[in-house]
Amino acid sequence: MNITVLYVGSSLLAPLKNAEREINRAHKLDLRVAAYNFGSPLSDREWQEVDTDLSAANVVFVIHVMDGENASRLIPALELYKDRHDAVVVINCMPDLMRRTRMGRLDIAALAGQRDGEKGRRGEGEKGRRLLASVGAWVGKQARRGRSNGNKHGHGQYLKMVDRLPGILKFVPTAGALTDAKNYLYLFCYFLQPTPANIQSMLLFSLKHYVSDKGLRQVKLRIPQPEHMPSVAIYHPSAPMLFESFAAYQKWYKTYRPKSKVQSPKASEKLFDPKSTIGLLLMRPQVVSKTTKHYDALIHAIEAEGLSVIPAIATLMDNREAVSKFFVETPKSKVQSPKSNSRTTNNGQRTTDKQLHSRVSQIVSLTGFSFVGGPAMNDSEAAAEFLCELNVPYRSAVSLDTQTIEAWSDSQTGLNPIQAGMQIAIPEIDGATEPFIYGGIPAKGQEPVPLEDRCRRYARRLKRWNNLQTSPREQIRLALVLFCFPPNKGNIGTAADLDVFPSLWDVLKRLEREGYAVELPQTADELRKRVLGGNSERFGAPANVAYRMNVSEYRRLSPYVHEIESDWGTAPGSINTFGGDLLIQGVMLGNIFIGVQPTFGLEGDPMRLMMARSGSPHHGFMAFYTYLAKVLNVDGVVHMGTHGSMEFMPGKQVGLSGECWPDRLIDEMPNFYIYSVNNPSEGSIAKRRSYAELISYLTPPIEDAGLYRELAGLKEMVLAYRQSTNESERERLFESIEELSRLTNFNGAVRLATD
Repeated sequence: MNITVLYVGSSLLAPLKNAEREINRAHKLDLRVAAYNFGSPLSDREWQEVDTDLSAANVVFVIHVMDGENASRLIPALELYKDRHDAVVVINCMPDLMRRTRMGRLDIAALAGQRDGEKGRRGEGEKGRRLLASVGAWVGKQARRGRSNGNKHGHGQYLKMVDRLPGILKFVPTAGALTDAKNYLYLFCYFLQPTPANIQSMLLFSLKHYVSDKGLRQVKLRIPQPEHMPSVAIYHPSAPMLFESFAAYQKWYKTYRPKSKVQSPKASEKLFDPKSTIGLLLMRPQVVSKTTKHYDALIHAIEAEGLSVIPAIATLMDNREAVSKFFVETPKSKVQSPKSNSRTTNNGQRTTDKQLHSRVSQIVSLTGFSFVGGPAMNDSEAAAEFLCELNVPYRSAVSLDTQTIEAWSDSQTGLNPIQAGMQIAIPEIDGATEPFIYGGIPAKGQEPVPLEDRCRRYARRLKRWNNLQTSPREQIRLALVLFCFPPNKGNIGTAADLDVFPSLWDVLKRLEREGYAVELPQTADELRKRVLGGNSERFGAPANVAYRMNVSEYRRLSPYVHEIESDWGTAPGSINTFGGDLLIQGVMLGNIFIGVQPTFGLEGDPMRLMMARSGSPHHGFMAFYTYLAKVLNVDGVVHMGTHGSMEFMPGKQVGLSGECWPDRLIDEMPNFYIYSVNNPSEGSIAKRRSYAELISYLTPPIEDAGLYRELAGLKEMVLAYRQSTNESERERLFESIEELSRLTNFNGAVRLATD
């Protein structure tokens, strides 16, 4: 017997293989389960394997396949082999695939298209028809509409279905075609709760009811009712259960002692301090199916940094319910009456906006889908409205679900197009930042595993972001980075459509006004002189030298020196050096460092590294960012204007690894980038390759400036002179032009114009 499962995601492979092994062991069957992840386009060789398995399958499951090349190839294949399949079960797919569902006498397309007004048996039978039409085509309808029916709380339909469907199956009669309809609902029930036991039951149920096999008939299959798991809950790898309320989780967490670098006698008092608690959004299928190794490693890494964590499982389609239930504190004593100036939260309480208190300092989505809509669609307006009300940073870390760790690691591009679109571009529309890779499926694995070093690195980045939120402002150190391109003194502090030094001076004034420790120069011109002048002539540098890093310190602080030496020679090299030291250019103003980013490369070849596939930044460039991260230990970096070169250093295009130079250079420093609003393409590169938070500035208004009155008159005279054919008139015009050009100091230029 053969079952073929085609799905999108990484949560089913391990449970399916475990179910195959357990079914064959317990029931002495010869069952083979072939499973394929349809998250990215398959090669011709892989499609040949799929085609072979489809041709031999007794039962086919198609799950979460929404669109794209795989779907277009699958539809004709299902049609070709339909006479060989005993059942085709399509769940949560695009409409064209949903219509391929065939189970006995069940025609899901016809059933979903029935209207309440049609003739037929009313009562319980009609309830069954309506229920099946609602369940079977729900996601397909969402995909067609592209919105959640205009209802900002439409995700409640899905949540109710998850929680209530097992209990209302008794209302679906077993008669005629509704027998198969009820069977479909049972399979859907098992899928909605994809525990290892439910996945095993889902396979057995399909075999028992739709496969005619002699060996199978000799086995008395007793298939349990679907196990029930909460639709949203809090998960923790060290906890013995899921928690359906924050209070229950908080009570357990007080007895739990996470391993942390930050230990103090009053550590228990800091648990769930809103200023030091990270809210994680986890994929429900991953947790329910117990494929959570990548989640577990990241949770423990965050706790090791001294932060509390609330890992909430969310439904596939919407994250608002989990966020409202677990990440928001709503004091019960302040619940308002329906008539007050208030709003309704997703848990049914009414509260004024001022009463919303976040339990978390940051939200990190590990789901890999849009905040509202899941894989079926994206309701970015609803997501933006909800997240703006909560007003905490929202980030989206990436687990490699549609390509293997090895394929990503070996790729010069990084993420494949499907993964880049689904897990980078769509979350960005919701406002997500920091697309950090932290885990994925290995080539020979069956479930996601963590990239341990990346988990630790990401946890440290989250810690640094928290430090920015919680540290007293007078203690915070910032680096404001100016650019210099092409490399010469006259180009320091240039940026597209931005007057950099006056803008920088305004930023410093704002920082001083808000309590940061700033030594503010009197004017923008004085600021420019301090950056460009100072001791620059003594070192033959284009800007003031703030620090000299000797080679031994450079080697001690930067682990990448030997790689750079293979491209640029023995440290310190010849760029940004003096007397064997590496020069860090800039000026320290209190706790604010104004730094000058080194040039790309050699002055004669300044764009040598621009999006190169290999190579490395020179020693001076590496030393500059090493100084910021390891010597100054700044709390954040602000790149001033469009644009510098750090984010264009060699490495993957999107989905960076620890071998990519932008990832190495920015290290764990929070990165803010003041970027022109009219350059979203390169701004996206900065967001994705340097984990930047973009702060947009408008381009200057442009209009025809015209000429001063005298110059306008001079222009008209020159034009008349050129067009005249009368020599006496030309002589008079020439005399007038000479006189006016002398008065306007344009004498030489006008002679050229009249020659």
